[in-house]
Amino acid sequence: MTIEGTDKLLDNLGKIPKSFLKQAKRIIDINARVLQRYVRVDKLTGGTSTSRLKVRSGKLRASVIPLKTEMKEDRVEGGISFGTIYSRVHVGPKGQVTTIVPKRSKYLTIPLPAAMTKAGVGKGSAMLGPWTNTFVRKSKAGNLIMFGQTTSYSKVKVGGTAVKGLAIRKISSNVVPLFLLKKQVKVKARIHPEDLIAWIRPKVITDFKEMGIEVR
Repeated sequence: MTIEGTDKLLDNLGKIPKSFLKQAKRIIDINARVLQRYVRVDKLTGGTSTSRLKVRSGKLRASVIPLKTEMKEDRVEGGISFGTIYSRVHVGPKGQVTTIVPKRSKYLTIPLPAAMTKAGVGKGSAMLGPWTNTFVRKSKAGNLIMFGQTTSYSKVKVGGTAVKGLAIRKISSNVVPLFLLKKQVKVKARIHPEDLIAWIRPKVITDFKEMGIEVR
């Protein structure tokens, strides 16, 4: 997903001598990196809120990179991009809601705490993961939940040395909720392009003013 907008500030570049375009490109390059850091630190780090997402695997945050700034006749275009497929769910205009439905099964399986790492990343799927003896029950609230026993493995040692390829499987005695089953879920976009443009716009305008170029 591409976040653009800094180029919209440059609609009057046709009035700027060609010698200034390289400097304009440099300004866009710098501010694209500034915007990249802002998104990574302020929008994709910390807890989830109405305008921010917490870090899970870190793939979304790492995918935020500056676009290659290009000079096209009397225009300079640049910005940042979000490189993951699922960024389209989380990045969009205010009010955007994406409905997610299962593609190959009857239900979406949403991992619960016992099926996630401390960072919130799923340990596996409902069909394949470190659990066993699974079954589905309906909660008092009417939700379908998959329960099961978690499993772990310990190395087999002989004379204090671990035996390669051999481990003991341990099954917990407790039955815990693993996955919430849903026909669909609705996800609100939390990172809004219009907010990012509003944040970077004054910085770009200031840089152009320092060049002696008035940008509105």
